[in-house]
Amino acid sequence: MRDFNVAQASSLQPDLLQAGSLRYVAAGLIFLAFAAIILWKGVWPSLQNTRGDFANYYTAARLLAEGKPLQNAYRDFVWFQKQIDRYGMAQQLGGFIPHPPPTALVMLPLVRFEPLTAKRVWIVLNLACAIICIALFARITAMHWLPVAIIFLGTGFGLINNFLFGQMYLLLLATIAAGIYLQQRGHAIAAGVLLGLMLPMKYVGAFFLIYFAWKKEWRVVLAGICTSLVVALIAVALAGFEIFLVFFNEVLPRHLQGEIQDPFAIQFQSWNSMLRRLFVYEASLNPQPALSSELLFIILKNFIPWLWLAAFVWIYRATKFESATQQRLFEIGMLPLAILLISPGSATYHFLLLSLSTTCFAKILWERNENLRALLLAGLFLAINLPHYLLLKKYATGWLTPIGYMRLWLLVFFFAVTCVFFAAAANWTRMEWKRCLLPALALAAIMIALNFQRLHARERDEAQWLPLHEKEFDRHLGLLVKTPNLGGERLVFSYGELLDEDYAIFAMTRNGKVEGQWTPHTTPKFYEPDLASDDQSVLMESLNNGRAEVWLSRGQNQQPLFLLEGEKPRWHHDNARFAFLRAGRIGIAHTQTASTTALQWLKTESTVYDLAFSPRDERLLFCGERKAAPRFLMGSIDLQTGAQQILLESEALIERPTWSPDTERFVFSWNVNGNRDLWMMNVMNRRLTRLTRDHAIDTAPMWDEAHHRILFTSDRGRGLECSTMFSIAIPNQGE
Repeated sequence: MRDFNVAQASSLQPDLLQAGSLRYVAAGLIFLAFAAIILWKGVWPSLQNTRGDFANYYTAARLLAEGKPLQNAYRDFVWFQKQIDRYGMAQQLGGFIPHPPPTALVMLPLVRFEPLTAKRVWIVLNLACAIICIALFARITAMHWLPVAIIFLGTGFGLINNFLFGQMYLLLLATIAAGIYLQQRGHAIAAGVLLGLMLPMKYVGAFFLIYFAWKKEWRVVLAGICTSLVVALIAVALAGFEIFLVFFNEVLPRHLQGEIQDPFAIQFQSWNSMLRRLFVYEASLNPQPALSSELLFIILKNFIPWLWLAAFVWIYRATKFESATQQRLFEIGMLPLAILLISPGSATYHFLLLSLSTTCFAKILWERNENLRALLLAGLFLAINLPHYLLLKKYATGWLTPIGYMRLWLLVFFFAVTCVFFAAAANWTRMEWKRCLLPALALAAIMIALNFQRLHARERDEAQWLPLHEKEFDRHLGLLVKTPNLGGERLVFSYGELLDEDYAIFAMTRNGKVEGQWTPHTTPKFYEPDLASDDQSVLMESLNNGRAEVWLSRGQNQQPLFLLEGEKPRWHHDNARFAFLRAGRIGIAHTQTASTTALQWLKTESTVYDLAFSPRDERLLFCGERKAAPRFLMGSIDLQTGAQQILLESEALIERPTWSPDTERFVFSWNVNGNRDLWMMNVMNRRLTRLTRDHAIDTAPMWDEAHHRILFTSDRGRGLECSTMFSIAIPNQGE
C-alpha cells in the first residue's frame, strides 16, 4: 500500500497548517501547553520516586532474575508487598495481580539498577515511546505531526497517569504503531514481530492480529503468533510452568469477569462494573443496588459485549470507502474503539489507545474537507479523557448509577458520532446485519446459560461479612485486610489499601469496634501480627534493608522494639517465648533474650512457611513445602520431645493453621481444585470437614470460641486477593 509522508500531507491541505500562519501558531501554542502540563504533572513527579505500578513490574523482574517462586505473587498479596519492601521501595503499596507471568520480562533489563535509577530510565524510555508514537501516527496517517501531537497529548489524565504509575501502555502503543507502519510499508514479518511482542503481557495486540487475519495478511499473523509464543516460552524457561498454571486456573478467570481490585469501582469504567452496581448486592461494597438480580446482571453483562462485537463485525464487513487509504485508516481506527467498548474494565491509561482512533478519523475528515467535524471529534476525545466521572461518583447510587460512568457514555457517544460522520462516505449497506447479529445473540445465549448454570451450581456457605465501622475502611478500592489474630478480648490485623502507601496493624474489640491503628504512623510497614492473651503484646514482622525482622509492641501506639532477624512470629501460650521462621527453618526464642544467640532450632524435612502454637501444650503446627511429592504438608512438633507427626500431605497448597482452644481440632486453608477454602481436622481421627464453599479465596482463620465462630479473611464479592473479614459458625464435633 502506498505510503504518504509528511510533506505530501502538507501538500494535501496547504491552507490549514502553513508555517507562520495563525492556525499554525495557535496549534503550536496548544501543543506547548499540553506538553508542559504532561511534563509538570506526569513526567517530573515520576522521576522523583518509585511509586506506581512500576514497583510491581520491577519487583517481579527482580524476583525472576533471582530465581524466586513468582507464583506466590498471585497467591499472597502480603508476600509480594514484602518483596517490594525488600528491594527498597518503601513508599509503595502494590501487587502483581492480574498481570500475566511474561510481564516480569519487561523490566528484566533494568534490574541491574537500583529502583529509583531504573524508574528514571523507564520514564525516559516512555518519553521516547511517546515521541515515537507521535511520529508513527503522523507517518501512518500522512498527517502533519503538530495536530497528531495535540491529539496524542490530549489523552491528558491517562498520559499523566501512565507516567506517574510507570505503566507500559506507551511501550505497548509504540510497538503496535510500529507494527502497523511496517505492514503498511510492506515489511510483514517485522510488523508481525512487533504486534506480537507485547501480546503475552497485554492482550491488545490480539485484536490487530485478528484484523490482519481478516485482511489475509498471513505472514503478519504468523510472525505475531510465533513471536508471542517465543516470549511465553522465555517466561516459562525463566519462571517455570507452575506460575502459568496458577495464572490460568486462579487469576485469568476472575480477571475476565472483572473481579480485580474492587469490581464495583467506578474508576474502572466498563459495562461489567456499571451492571454490578445496578444489579448485584454485596453487603460491604454494594449494599443498595438499584435492583438485586444476579440473573439480570448475567443476561446484560453477556448480551452487551456480544452486541458490540456484532456491531463492529458488521461495520468491518459493510464499510466500503471509495478511497483505499481512507478505508484502511477507518478500519485501524475502529480497533481501539472496539477494544475499549468491549473491555471488562478500563483505566485512564488504557485510553492512550483511543488516540490512534482519533488521529485516523481526524485524518479522513480532514482529507474530505470536513474540518469542523474533525475538530468536534478531537474535542470529544479530549472530553473523554477528563476525570469528570470522579466528580460524579458521589451521585452514582441506585438507579442514578449510570451518571458515574460518564467516560463510558462519552465513549459510546464517540462511536455514534463517528458513525454519523462517516455514514455517507462508508457506503454502509443493510444486507449483512443478520449474519453478524444472529451468531452474536446465539453466543450470548450460550454464555448466559453457562453462567446461569454455574450460578445455581455454586456451593454456598453461611459465612457472614464482619463490618469494620471506621472511616479508614470506607473507600473499598483494593481493601487489604490480612492475617487477623485474637488475644483475650481484642483482635489485631494487618491492613493496607491500594490508594495508601503503607501496611499497618489495626486493632478492634471482639464485638467489632475498631480501635484504630496499633502501630505509630511514623513506623515502617508491619505484617503478620500475633497478639498475646494479655491483649497488649503484639509480635509483628517488618523489613529493614531487605532483611525480615521480628518486632515487639507492648501497647497501642507505642514504638515497637526490634527482637531478632526472622519472620512470621507466633506466641507461645506462656506469652514469653515465641516461634519464628528464618530461611524456612523454625526457631524458638524468648522475648528477654531474643537479641542474643540463645535460640532453639527445630529440624524439619521441608521448608516451613506457616506456624501455629498450641494454646495448651508444647505442640507446634507447621506448614511446609518439599521438592518430593506430595509437595505440601502440615505437621506438628513437640518442643519437649522433638517428636514430629505429619498430619496432612497434598499436591495443593496448605496454609494458615489455627488451633481450637481445647487443641482437639484445628482449622486451615486448603487450595483444593484451585480454590482456597477453610477446612477443619480432628486431631484424634484425622477426619476432615470442609467449612467454607465459595469460589473466592478464604484463608487466615482464627478460632473465636467466645462467639462460637471462626474469623477469616476472604475476597468473596471483591477483587482477587483484595480481602476483608468474614465469620462462620464453628461446627459441632459430630458434624
